[in-house]
Amino acid sequence: MRGRGLLVAVAVAGVTLAGLQGTALADTAVPVWQPQGTAVKGAATTAEAQALTPGGTYKDTLKVGDTKYYGVDLDAKSSAYLSAFAVPKPGAKVAYGDGIDLKLQSADGTDCDSFDAHFDNDGAARPVGGYTARTIEKDGRCQEANRYTLQIKRESAGTSDPAEWPVEIRFMSEPALKADAKPAPASSATEASPTPVTGTPKPAQGGTSFNDAAAIKSGIWNDKVLPGETRFYKVPVDWGQHAVLFADFANAPAAKENGFQSAGVRVDAYNPARGHIDDDTESYAGKQTSITGQTVPVSYANRFESGSKVSATRFAGWYYFAVSVHPGVKDVVNGPIGVTLRLDVKGAVTPSPGYDGDAAKAGFSISGDDLAKADGTATGGGSSSTMRLVAFAALGAGTVLLLSLAVWLVAARRRVAVPQAPPQSQAPQSGYGPPPAW
Repeated sequence: MRGRGLLVAVAVAGVTLAGLQGTALADTAVPVWQPQGTAVKGAATTAEAQALTPGGTYKDTLKVGDTKYYGVDLDAKSSAYLSAFAVPKPGAKVAYGDGIDLKLQSADGTDCDSFDAHFDNDGAARPVGGYTARTIEKDGRCQEANRYTLQIKRESAGTSDPAEWPVEIRFMSEPALKADAKPAPASSATEASPTPVTGTPKPAQGGTSFNDAAAIKSGIWNDKVLPGETRFYKVPVDWGQHAVLFADFANAPAAKENGFQSAGVRVDAYNPARGHIDDDTESYAGKQTSITGQTVPVSYANRFESGSKVSATRFAGWYYFAVSVHPGVKDVVNGPIGVTLRLDVKGAVTPSPGYDGDAAKAGFSISGDDLAKADGTATGGGSSSTMRLVAFAALGAGTVLLLSLAVWLVAARRRVAVPQAPPQSQAPQSGYGPPPAW
């Protein structure tokens, strides 16, 4: 009975592991942004708000109806950028207007800046967010040194998925300019290049977030994106330069005849402080389509312009493109969609505006080393695909181990069950014990 019990235990363990393996396959089919940083708990009132530190990354969660507050201590010289991104589970039900509202307020209740990051009417859950900024400028609001408050509010319709949303918060501080600095004038918007980059494509593997975004530079890059997935790429853009990206979504084997998904593919552009620049979408019906994303030439003076697309391109650094495929595309095609990114970083590099501080350390600079690292790979540790392969290998090894154990137990049970006759050269032993078998 003991051997039978062991076999039953092994069988149960095998079924359990198989179930876990199936769960792991399902959970990792679409790589998901896992917020990084120090865990914080946003307060219910400004009086209890926990202070965030410049250069810090933090993580929290938002329930339906939550409004949370975080403290921010600002000086009277540095511009500050407080970004927040919510990450609903891929495939979660979201409605038009769902999202997060950001607001930066001074101690006396003055609204310094606000940003609303909401879903469109396409019902596609994806990372959603942006930043609020305190910009140092003549006659601007909120210029004094004081305690400020970042407010994050979740908006969700009653019919939407009520599950908690993980949130990642980033606080970046931009050094002031030297007294004799003379920044270049503001840029004007540019049209997309009429002649996209051509040549031999290189492989790229987009990351799940800003943290592990694949670094790419001028050239052609190939990747694949699953329905419901968002992949991040970062591009080094220096002062005076701008980026033009053509994202070509390939055709794919049809899942059903005449399948169609409105807003099936999407590209969002962000600046180095995770501020949203622009976005574009196209429908997808299993046939090739293309989206163009671009920035304007980077200039310090852009921050004083009214248009958000221009004002967001206010510093050099890593600019980001997020490529998304609507989860409904799974009903249009089978498997991932091939994406070709044709990137051209254009324009001559101009001098830095003259920071009175370490702009590179703060995240507002580009170096030759950054260009060398732009090889299409993630820079924040193992990529999501690599981690999936490791997990699958571990699960597979566990399955093999359990099967081997089961075989060994069966063999051992059989050896115990078969009587062993004494060797003929030995006489039967007398004394205690069972009678000899003649």
